[in-house]
Amino acid sequence: MPTMPSDARKRREPSRRKGIGWRCLLLSVLLLALGTGCATQGQDIALAPLWTNISTAGGGNEIEALAGAVRLRRSRPEGPLREWALRPFVIERLEENGDAYARFLMPFGKRTRTANSYFWQMLLMARYERTLDDQGRSQWTLISLPGIYWTQDHSGRTLRAVFPFGGVIERWITFDKLHFALFPLYLRTEREGQISTSFLWPIFNWTYGPRGTSYRIFPLFGRLRQEGRYDRWFFLWPLFHWQKNHLSTAHPEKRWMFWPFLGRSKRGSYRATSVLWPFFGWSRDPKNGFWAWDGPWPFVRILRPGKDDPDGPRRTRIWPIYSYYKGDGLTSEWFAFPLINTSTEIYPGGGKRTAQYLVPVWQNWDRLSDEGVKGSWSKLWPLYQNFVDGERSRFAFPALNPLWHTPEIDQHYAWIYELVTRETDGTHVRERLWGNIFRRELDEVEDRAYLSFLWSKRSYRQEQQRRIEYSLLFGLLRWRAYPDRPGVWPDLMMPAFPGPGWPAERGPAKSP
Repeated sequence: MPTMPSDARKRREPSRRKGIGWRCLLLSVLLLALGTGCATQGQDIALAPLWTNISTAGGGNEIEALAGAVRLRRSRPEGPLREWALRPFVIERLEENGDAYARFLMPFGKRTRTANSYFWQMLLMARYERTLDDQGRSQWTLISLPGIYWTQDHSGRTLRAVFPFGGVIERWITFDKLHFALFPLYLRTEREGQISTSFLWPIFNWTYGPRGTSYRIFPLFGRLRQEGRYDRWFFLWPLFHWQKNHLSTAHPEKRWMFWPFLGRSKRGSYRATSVLWPFFGWSRDPKNGFWAWDGPWPFVRILRPGKDDPDGPRRTRIWPIYSYYKGDGLTSEWFAFPLINTSTEIYPGGGKRTAQYLVPVWQNWDRLSDEGVKGSWSKLWPLYQNFVDGERSRFAFPALNPLWHTPEIDQHYAWIYELVTRETDGTHVRERLWGNIFRRELDEVEDRAYLSFLWSKRSYRQEQQRRIEYSLLFGLLRWRAYPDRPGVWPDLMMPAFPGPGWPAERGPAKSP
């Protein structure tokens, strides 16, 4: 067999010895750390973006994994779980009284659980709700695709429906009860005592009850009547219409239309005309000075209140160039709709809200609540957003979500792209870089900061003196400094691999 020349062996031996030396040194350091101190389950660990277990401002605890995709929060170390998240799929908040509130597949899914109720829904797919009365009896309702309705009340009575085949539905939209079979073959509705029966809906219908009788053979003719409210006729729908509305008032309304060419309406001194509906229409009341103009719809609309109601709604719209509205406590102006908007809202309780939007680049509002609490929100898309509500605030960079203020959606998705966030709640401050690479938690007791793997600092006061503890390189090198005691050398601390190893409980150290 060929052998390696002696000079080649001599050249490779130092390289081998060097590699073996580094391995031995690393192994020695790890053995030293494991032999002299390790961070326990109740101590801070900062290995972001893989794993962090840290003490949060106010004395809570938070565990994060996989850059924030997994998150567990507790209000105190070793306390019960208060929130868990597998983002972006689900976030659930657990209250001390046992109530639970979850959002999943935002913005579609929601679940709420309390002592006396349970609610679950997936928009466009299914909705389930259950409640308990004072005697502990259950009432529940299930609505789901493809047209399934199933409910049971407190007495145990059950109703079922499968659309369009048949069934019974109660308390749906404005109806008290609906019966149907092979819809549109047969439909029967009940509302405020009026019973309406349809065959081949909407062609044949008959309605009766305490407010009068109605009927129709659609589209040939029909009459819809409720005593004290209205009396309406149509013939060859939608061509000919006659109506009398507000019958129980001193000035009933009379209206007719030959659709879509011409329509007229009058009530007292008020008159309205429509031509080629909905494109042109105007109305006025010479008695109080009210007048309005629409045309060509939807581009131009002008409305002016009468002298009897000087604070009534006022509108000027030349769409999409300019629009102005004032009424019901709201003043709003649009320029180049829907791009630029300014608005002011005055609330009945004394609160106020002003807003400015340059969609989607700039969005801002400032609010004063009825109780005098100030709040604001601003977003310079896609750079940053900042939210303030009294003593609470949140800043984030960047802000890629182009929507309006949607904090629940941001909680599910913004962790993916937010590089810097800062949150405050009174004296509590939380600062974070993406994936928890850097984290700071400050409250009135301690100030803790973490730079994953490399560095961490813990600052607090003990015996009226400030103390700062440092941790480097997975907690292998730790010491305590005394800024208020010049000339005093720092104290070395036991390693706490993988670091930094600060205690879960915030507050002064138990030993100097």
